[in-house]
Amino acid sequence: NKSFGNKQVLKDINFEIQTGEITALVGPNGAGKTTLFSILSNYLSPTSGNVTLFGEKPGSSELFAKVGALPQDAQLDPNFTIKTQLEMYAKLQGFSSKQAKTECLRVLECVDLLDVVNQRPSTLSHGMSKRVSIAQAIIGNPKLVLLDEPTAGLDPANARGIRQLVMD
Repeated sequence: NKSFGNKQVLKDINFEIQTGEITALVGPNGAGKTTLFSILSNYLSPTSGNVTLFGEKPGSSELFAKVGALPQDAQLDPNFTIKTQLEMYAKLQGFSSKQAKTECLRVLECVDLLDVVNQRPSTLSHGMSKRVSIAQAIIGNPKLVLLDEPTAGLDPANARGIRQLVMD
């Protein structure tokens, strides 16, 4: 359950996802999808009830490198190249410098953006920036990847590519 003041946004949400399942939350604006995403990602706490991922509370150190997340309005830092940012995220996940370079290229290849590795975010289209952010969310092959509106703003071909990436 989640309330903001007197407004109850989530009520009695209860579900379980099995390994390998792809789950999408579909509903109108204001239905609570992003609020649920924010609770699962440990950006918000539920008002009541318990949430677990792999038997652990969101934010637990036990979930380190097991869960990747892409918030709806994630922004890349305009001051650093894509390579610098993705390598930094990989190092934060425990990769060595050499492994981080390899992982940066791997995730950019997954989203078909190897050619932007040395560019700054300001040179990218909205769709390209979104795909780089998705690359960041899959660093280290997490067991669970939470994506909030991952295809919003993408053209049909790139949206299809992201859906295929999720299914793979």
